Amino acid sequence: SAQAVQAEVEAWIDEQWDPGLTVRQWWEKLADAGLSYSQLDPPFGRGYSRDQRAAVFAALRAKGAMGPPAGIGTMLALPTILTHGTEEQIDRFVRPIIDGSEGWCQLFSEPGAGSDLAGLQTRAERDGDEWRVSGQKVWTSTGQVADYGILIARTNPDAPKHQGISYFLFPMHQPGVDVRPLREMTGRAVFNEVFLDEARVPDAYRLGDTNTGWAVANTTLMHERAGIGEASGGYGRAAPGTV
Repeated sequence: SAQAVQAEVEAWIDEQWDPGLTVRQWWEKLADAGLSYSQLDPPFGRGYSRDQRAAVFAALRAKGAMGPPAGIGTMLALPTILTHGTEEQIDRFVRPIIDGSEGWCQLFSEPGAGSDLAGLQTRAERDGDEWRVSGQKVWTSTGQVADYGILIARTNPDAPKHQGISYFLFPMHQPGVDVRPLREMTGRAVFNEVFLDEARVPDAYRLGDTNTGWAVANTTLMHERAGIGEASGGYGRAAPGTV
């Protein structure tokens, strides 16, 4: 029952929680125990129901312990990789998302495409085992601290616009990636523009088949719509990733 889960997790927190832990160390403990995203099946979670997952969050709040990593990685990249990823991609990317060791951003929107995402102009051209990506993305929150981005790019310019798009798990820390903050009137910069100039992504990091990225992106967009209404859980947050 949810009550039993909450009692168990509160007891676990009493054993494990120490204010002297770093955020990284605490997130490792949560992930090791399957409590970061407990609704996931093992080995990443515990296969919990919605009520049981809520009980985990209630236990964290009750004990004043920090919640799991959150953001683009957990809300969008994680469910999309679990739905469309190969075994190798799931092994490579899921654990660093749920333990917060790698941070993510979303590289979908473009200055000219507006709400019509399929009108994107960013190109990815095949070069051996890699793709070379050039173009511009905009409204990229957490782009300045992300290790990876979920990226859609045009891989067949001759195909109809919803076809000829591929979806990539794109490494942000490399030459050819220029992240520029969009300053607001307050001086804060929540969003960024990202300029890509012959940046590279391995073909092994392509999610789904070449030129079928629109279907993969729709999984992401479905989770984005669902996630917008989710409350933060009421506990402390930190930005995931190496930065």
